[in-house]
Amino acid sequence: MRKKRNEKQGYSKILDAWVPSDDAGDPVGCVATSFTFSPILFEEECLSRFLQLQSDAGEDGPAYLIEREEKFSQLMCAAALIDQHHARGVRSLRWDMLPARPKHGILHAKVSLLLWSRHARLIVASANLTEDGYRRNQEIFGVLDYFDGSTMPLMALDDILDFLREAARTTVISDHHTNPSVQRWEAFLDRVAKVTRTWGVSEVPRSLSNPRIIVVTTGPGRESVFNTLRKQWPRTGPPRSAAVVSPFFDPPSPVNAPACELWELLRKRGDACLEFYLTAEDVPGEKAVFLHAPESLMTAMPASRPGVETDIWRLVLEEGRPLHAKCLWLENDSISLLMMGSSNFTSAGLGLGETKNLEINLAYVVSHHNRDALKALNSAWLPGEIIPDDIEWRWQPRIDEGEDCAHAFLVALPTAFCEANFGRDERHRYFLEFTFSGAPPMGWMLHVEDEREAFLTEDDWNARGRPELFRISWERERAPSGFSVSWPGSNGYAWWPVNVLNASALPPPAELKDLPLEALIESLTSARPLHQALARWLGRQPKQTGAAPLLDPHKRVNTSGFLLQRTRRVSDALRAMRLRLERPAVSEQALNWRLRGPIGVLALAQAIGKEAHSDEERCFLLTELCLELTRVKPQTAPGSLSTKRVRAALIELRKEIRVTISLEELARLPMLAAYVQEAFEEASK
Repeated sequence: MRKKRNEKQGYSKILDAWVPSDDAGDPVGCVATSFTFSPILFEEECLSRFLQLQSDAGEDGPAYLIEREEKFSQLMCAAALIDQHHARGVRSLRWDMLPARPKHGILHAKVSLLLWSRHARLIVASANLTEDGYRRNQEIFGVLDYFDGSTMPLMALDDILDFLREAARTTVISDHHTNPSVQRWEAFLDRVAKVTRTWGVSEVPRSLSNPRIIVVTTGPGRESVFNTLRKQWPRTGPPRSAAVVSPFFDPPSPVNAPACELWELLRKRGDACLEFYLTAEDVPGEKAVFLHAPESLMTAMPASRPGVETDIWRLVLEEGRPLHAKCLWLENDSISLLMMGSSNFTSAGLGLGETKNLEINLAYVVSHHNRDALKALNSAWLPGEIIPDDIEWRWQPRIDEGEDCAHAFLVALPTAFCEANFGRDERHRYFLEFTFSGAPPMGWMLHVEDEREAFLTEDDWNARGRPELFRISWERERAPSGFSVSWPGSNGYAWWPVNVLNASALPPPAELKDLPLEALIESLTSARPLHQALARWLGRQPKQTGAAPLLDPHKRVNTSGFLLQRTRRVSDALRAMRLRLERPAVSEQALNWRLRGPIGVLALAQAIGKEAHSDEERCFLLTELCLELTRVKPQTAPGSLSTKRVRAALIELRKEIRVTISLEELARLPMLAAYVQEAFEEASK
């Protein structure tokens, strides 16, 4: 049935799927799910490609931090939903980490949803978001692209959106409090659903002249993979053959439930064949191989039926690439179906029995008349070879490496610890907010990331009356990305991820804090990208003897005669600012960054206020700034904010700046006072 092949058709790098097409537009947001997880890979490899970062985390130092801050802060949402045992690790709080806590089974799905202003992309894979998954293992993935004129099925997108909503709800323990990170997740999914309504095909094609794509999911309350495939199989007669690729199987037992269910899916009359493509290793010094699977795969075949057979193929993999792909092939005389994704050939992975993992797969259905599509489908199948008859088979299933169940040595966070959020109050004071539900383990302690000293203990909580919502001030410069949680008998540490209440709560990094006017002018007027211009400016400043650069404008810059001598440069910066504000803003976060970010309009106004030599200079330049805001003509584009919304935000900010300008301070300069008065009368029209 499946044939050995040597060509490399159907092979590509999964990281390339995170790179936008040339006409995708500006990044809006992305969400992803995984079982095991590497925050570094997600942030520095996946998100950097999604955002098209030009700097490198390992080589460019401040330039990378500046560019990361600029581009991450403009996203509507960036989030990773990870099984609770693996939702851990130090990271930037510019993206959310949500621990999935299903009551039964695990979150095992590997799906990523990326949205740019003119393009949406789904990546469904067998690969976890780890270095092994994305760089080392033999994996399989499928990509669905949605854009104006796309022929991808909207039903598949909607099914995955529903699955992602359901999966995110497993993070919610207490119904008494809203979870801001889950709200951002759901708002992003709503945005995707809204903007993609004309980016695909809404009706299921009646014929199979073009490939059909089906989403196959499992989980509590969902049907098994086999029931879904049975209902979705076209009316061309049941499949007569099937093939399986999987690194993991149910533990050895007399009955293999997945194999028995697969035989039930095949036709009951006539010849039928089931093939398993397995990894194997030679037995040293003997004509025998160890097959990494249970022998019950063979005994599941209906013994009383003539014309049925089970064949074993040995997978041919590249050296050094462990198998992690999961595939299922069904076929009859007229159609073929390839299902790929996260489901191992196990009861939990296929939705059989009481424990059902949250899984997601894509199934491609192709007519044999469509030779190009059938060739593409075949190219995705892994190569294999028949084991010679004189070779003895010895069954040796792979030891469970945590792929289908939680690692025993990883401590899960008790459900009493609901949420940990970082915020800032109206007085710009930072705080942490912990939400509890029920009774935590006795004697618990919280440690900031990997510190030894306890930050918060059960005694502290008891002293405050054991509140459901516990708020404590945060005095350090850097926000924590999580807390290690321990208690007597825990035999390790659980991880409690921290997310932000809102994006504006995060303090800017040191490189962007209180930038002087000269740095802002140079950044706004430079033809270089922002991160390069700022990094260049920082590189010219005197070196400081300390860990953090000194950026106090009064200590770093000699402002003697600064404003009057550089009026032309200030005017150039104001014009550049106006052009920046006129570009379409794809989200409220992007607009807020331009207006109130560390290199935004408000930062420019504050720098002018700090560095002016007199009230007259300050009032004049702030007036010019407000006038420039009135000249902004916002542009719009598909998927961006309306011009009405942008103008309203500009008016609000202009009013904030206006109240800092007092005509009384200009009493000694009546001509300037008259100019300022006339300017604001013009701006208010």
